[in-house]
Amino acid sequence: MCDTYMYMTLIRKISATLATLCVLLNVACNNDTESVLMSQQKAIETYLKGSHQPRLIDESEVASSMDEQPQFYTRWGLDIYRYISTYYDEERDSKAVLQRGMTFEMTYSAYIFKNSKPTINEVYATNDAEIITMLQQAGLNTTYEWTTEPIRLKLNDETLVGGLSTALEGCREGDVVEVYLTYDKAYGKKYVGKVPSKSAVMWNIKITKVEL
Repeated sequence: MCDTYMYMTLIRKISATLATLCVLLNVACNNDTESVLMSQQKAIETYLKGSHQPRLIDESEVASSMDEQPQFYTRWGLDIYRYISTYYDEERDSKAVLQRGMTFEMTYSAYIFKNSKPTINEVYATNDAEIITMLQQAGLNTTYEWTTEPIRLKLNDETLVGGLSTALEGCREGDVVEVYLTYDKAYGKKYVGKVPSKSAVMWNIKITKVEL
């Protein structure tokens, strides 16, 4: 009887220790995740407000800006950022607006974002003929990787990166758009092709057609 009691007591102590360890590990993982996200958020905003050309302001600051046509970015939380470089183009307001469920075509280049303006070395997907030519000139064989054929998608389609649907909604046909996503709104912790786990990404997009 004594042996049984001691055995059960030992089991309880081991279980309690394991439970505590699991809690500590979970806290450590959560802290690491928050640290990475905060670092990516800060890097994106620092770039957009600093070395990005043109320098941008948060959309919330537009009303108080002294510029006649202030260049700004829109953000959703601290995870999704969008800049429309064609925002002030003439006749833009008369063009079709992209909404959820609508089909559209786009030319794009997708980059791994590393704290500054993405370079050709950070491209991981594209159908832009100019970018593909640059990659070929850099010595990369793109024959079996990318095509210059238009990509046709439905907004909110499962093939789109999660945060991309949010950023593209409300854009118009002909818009040239930059989208920046922290890793939790991109590919998460997965390794996807050339994209490492927990990578922030940037998409450079031209919406060539919106089907009404």
